[in-house]
Amino acid sequence: MSRRSPGDENAAPCAQCGLSRRELMAGSASLALSAGIPGAADPVIPVCQKWLRLNAKQDALTLRWQKLESFVGREYNWFRLSEAERQLVPEAAEMAAIDQSVDALFNTRQDILSRLPDIKATSLYGVSLKLSVATASVLPDENTEAHALLQSTLNDLSSLMEASGSLQK
Repeated sequence: MSRRSPGDENAAPCAQCGLSRRELMAGSASLALSAGIPGAADPVIPVCQKWLRLNAKQDALTLRWQKLESFVGREYNWFRLSEAERQLVPEAAEMAAIDQSVDALFNTRQDILSRLPDIKATSLYGVSLKLSVATASVLPDENTEAHALLQSTLNDLSSLMEASGSLQK
C-alpha cells in the first residue's frame, strides 16, 4: 500500500496514462525482470515447451486408450470380436478418435524433434529444456543406459542452475 495521498505529484502521470500505480509498478517490474532473464529471447524455449506439451497430451491420450482397451476387453471380449463387431461397441468410436489423435501428435512431435538440433539454445534454461525433450524421447525400456545418462545429466544441470541462481525461466 502506498503512503502517498492521491493528490501527490507522482499520482498525476499514472492517471494520465490510464493505469493505476499498482498496474504501472507491476508492469515496470515485469519488464525489468524479463529484460534480466537470459533465456527471455531463447528461440528454443517455445519449441521445447510445445514438444513437451504435445508429449504430455499424447501420454494422457495413450493412458485413456489403455483404460478403454482394458474395459472393452473385459466387458465385450474385445480381442475375440471381428472388426465389424468391434464397430458396434460404444467405446470403439472414442478409441478410433484417440488413435488418430495419437498418430497426429506423434507426427507433429517427430517434426519438431527433427528441427530441434538446428535451433541453438541461448540460455541454460533452453539447454535444460532440450535435455528434457531428449530424455523424454529416449524411453527407459528401449535404452535404459542412455535414458539414465540423459536423466542424470538433466538432474546435474538443474542442480548447477539452482546453485548458481540461474533457474530463471
